[in-house]
Amino acid sequence: MQKHKSINVAILIIISYLLVTSRAYASPASDMIAGYYKVLSAFSRSTTTKEGIFYILQRLRLEFTPKLTKNIEANFTYDHELMLNDFSRTSDFNTIRQKNQRSLAWWDADHVITDTKHVYERQSLHRAFLKFGSPHSRVTFGKQLIDWGKMRFYSPLDLFNPPLPSDIEADERVGFDALNVELFSDNFSGLNILYGPGRTGSQDSYGMKFNKKLGTYDTILIIAKHLKEKVLGFGFDGYLWNTGLRGEFTHTKAGKERYPRASIGIDHTFSSETNCLLEYFYNGAANGIFSAFSNSLLESRKRLSLRKNLVSASISRKLTPLFKAQLQLIYDINGKSAFVNPELSYNIKENIDAKAGAQIYAQTPGSEFQDSNNLYYCELKLYF
Repeated sequence: MQKHKSINVAILIIISYLLVTSRAYASPASDMIAGYYKVLSAFSRSTTTKEGIFYILQRLRLEFTPKLTKNIEANFTYDHELMLNDFSRTSDFNTIRQKNQRSLAWWDADHVITDTKHVYERQSLHRAFLKFGSPHSRVTFGKQLIDWGKMRFYSPLDLFNPPLPSDIEADERVGFDALNVELFSDNFSGLNILYGPGRTGSQDSYGMKFNKKLGTYDTILIIAKHLKEKVLGFGFDGYLWNTGLRGEFTHTKAGKERYPRASIGIDHTFSSETNCLLEYFYNGAANGIFSAFSNSLLESRKRLSLRKNLVSASISRKLTPLFKAQLQLIYDINGKSAFVNPELSYNIKENIDAKAGAQIYAQTPGSEFQDSNNLYYCELKLYF
């Protein structure tokens, strides 16, 4: 408890200092503070008891982005979450508890306030970094998003903040603590070098990414070490006529394991209202061990999938300027199982969005989505 109090006091001191020092350089406070308030409700079944379960998540996010000088800016993004639920005493809740920085990041800025039978409340720093920029360089230090990937579903190159495509909040990604240096040249090429400390020396992460524009394609080459994984990879993103074409290829050495990964995809916009996407993912790290994959968020981030061959697709269409429909599909070729996610979203007002959807599974024993239960959700999000 004393540790959490010390962290919270330190956070308050830092934010207070930035509030004072930024006045001389920054725009009015209303331009520096943004965020949202979200209410997400979900209904499903327990994988253990098979009983109906639900939760209501409320999240307040405050994003403070002062511009300290002409070249230096900061970002402190604070989250406060309250989850009302009826399944905290089951193993299904373990994954939610694991979505903290204690196991996923070097700096543990999370603090669980309440964890009782029906109430789970916590606060955290979603992002916390300083950024220095110049015409040919950018240096970012702190908890940030490191996204080296090109793919929309499974991304072999996205080593540091890998999302799980079937996650109900796949866009909410825990920050990665790092010193991130980006260098740019005038010939459409650049170099990205980063270092991220681990809890032990063997868990340190570091990497280098070189990018170069070749014709209509952005190409990247990476060499990196993340936790105990050493990765060499290549990626590209561009156009084949008027169709988007992208791909990623990696070879990983993790202890005694050696495995390749590859992903390739296309997307096409048929009109300003309709977009289609298709991707194929080969995962040499897939080992089919369901118990380890489902019970450990770290293991699922490392493996990405249980089965080796997956096809993903999505189609989205604007029904009206304010009303959008989207359908996502992931098909497990080996296990003959599928994940289907239909969703409707509506822009109620300029700063209020609503959406509703379902995660529906077709499964067989030993497949990618075995023991997954259908889930139904709705969300209201107010931006400010």
